[in-house]
Amino acid sequence: MSRNLVYVKPIVRERWHGLHNIGRSKFEGTADVIQVLHDSKTGKLATGLDTDDEARLASSLGQDLTNIPNNEFWHTFKVKLEDKTMIFDMNVPMHELQLKVLKASKFCANSQKELDRGDWPYAKYVIYDETVEVEKQAAAVQVKAQAVAVFSDLSPQRKIDILKIFGRSVDNNSDNFVYAKLYEIVENDTKEFIRVASMKPAEIKVRSMVFDLEKTGILRRKGTAYLYNDQQVGFDYDNTVEHLLDPKQQELLIKLKTDLEVRVPGSIARKVKEVLEIEEVVEDKKEVESVKKTASKK
Repeated sequence: MSRNLVYVKPIVRERWHGLHNIGRSKFEGTADVIQVLHDSKTGKLATGLDTDDEARLASSLGQDLTNIPNNEFWHTFKVKLEDKTMIFDMNVPMHELQLKVLKASKFCANSQKELDRGDWPYAKYVIYDETVEVEKQAAAVQVKAQAVAVFSDLSPQRKIDILKIFGRSVDNNSDNFVYAKLYEIVENDTKEFIRVASMKPAEIKVRSMVFDLEKTGILRRKGTAYLYNDQQVGFDYDNTVEHLLDPKQQELLIKLKTDLEVRVPGSIARKVKEVLEIEEVVEDKKEVESVKKTASKK
């Protein structure tokens, strides 16, 4: 029989005693005791058991688990939690009963996600289900593998453009520099990297161009708005990009491109020219289709 392990870990918070600095939540030799309490919402004891659980575990343990106030078993039942990770094997009836009680207690967050969401303000411990955690880890590995595949399919120029979308200056645009900096994003912000890299080629180029325009002072911000010669181009970053992608705004796009060529002749200007070249966009469409196919493989 395979083991189904569930972990209950103390929540380490910053406290006056400073034990959090060494990864502990309480003093050595101390422990918390969780008991079955009355649940005002249901009017019953908070055992965490439904009727099927109650009958099944009562049979396995040879105990009366009836949910009534005068049941002596529940009066004396306790779960001791120490300042360390406690392991419960769900194939062991007593462990299962203890975990059911813990899940019904306001002092034990039922998952890290719920704890992070603020659902357990009184929690001192958090429950980690090994099966759930393994599934989460597998999903994270899949996403990372997907991001690496997308990264590998990007052209050198596309890598530079995406770096700029993430606000990274690329004064040193050597292949090794760009590779290293963009891969940091793949590692640290995986899902956002996939989202950006999967954008349409024209949008990636315009977003990269907005970075260059702001960096050179051609576009400036007033609050969240982007201005060109004191004229508002968009009320925020995304609206500015949307505005410049509008085919009706080709004249403005040409003006911005010309200003950029004058302000920074050379590599940036040559790159911006791609925004307006039909042949380049066609090639980019082929590239993005390749990226999307890679991203869809899971």
